[in-house]
Formats: sequence, structure tokens, C-alpha cells
Amino acid sequence: MRKRIINIALLLAVVALMVFLAFHVKIKRPVQEVAVLKTIGMTCGSCAGKIEKALMRLPGTAGVEVDVEGGWVLVGYQSTSAKPETFAAAVNNEGFRSWLMEKMPIAEFKKVAGRDFGSKAVKSSSCGNGGCGSNRN
Repeated sequence: MRKRIINIALLLAVVALMVFLAFHVKIKRPVQEVAVLKTIGMTCGSCAGKIEKALMRLPGTAGVEVDVEGGWVLVGYQSTSAKPETFAAAVNNEGFRSWLMEKMPIAEFKKVAGRDFGSKAVKSSSCGNGGCGSNRN
């Protein structure tokens, strides 16, 4: 009887662990294509975070890289479930001016950039002149 109780307790612990992991572990989506956005109005790392959060909410988005100083936003996405035309609109809704410059398959991105998508740290500087998204029209 005692052995059976121990087995049931172990089984329940394993099931609880699996349920916990199912809700808390995020599997990284593979990047199939990269959209390049030109974006105006970013002044700091907080701007980058705001943009990344907005883009990651969109279906099919696999990753975001923001170059605050250069004014570029790169969006890695799954071509079967994302529409790159919606990326600039999401950034614009956060108070920045953004438009789609180019989209390319991940193989072309690696060739042009000489690196894998997601291997670049976010560049940031301090907030200036009104803060994030102050160029809202």
C-alpha cells in the first residue's frame, strides 16, 4: 500500500511538472524570413523594448532586433503565419514612424549580414527630447 501511494505521488509530481513547463517554457519559433523596417523617433533602449514588445505580439513573429542609433528594426518571422506589412503599422501604433524597406529569406539575410538572426544585441542610448515615441503625429 505504501509503495502504491509513493508511485501515485511521483506520478502526480511528474504531471504537475509537465503542466508547469507547458505554460512557462516558450519554444523559439524558427525564422524563415526577415523584414527590414526603417523607423524614426527611437531615442533609447526603452523605445527598443516598446517596439519589440509590440512586434512580438503579432502572429508569426519569431524575433526582433532594434538598432536605435541607426533607426532600423529587423523582424524575423514565419512566412506562413505573418504578414510583414503589419509590422510597420504595429510600430507606428506605438508612436514611431516606420515603414517596410525590404523583406528577404533567412538565407539571404545570413549572406548579407554575415551572421545569424538574433545574434546582435540591442543598441541603445539615453532618452532625449521628449522620450519614446514623442514624434507621434
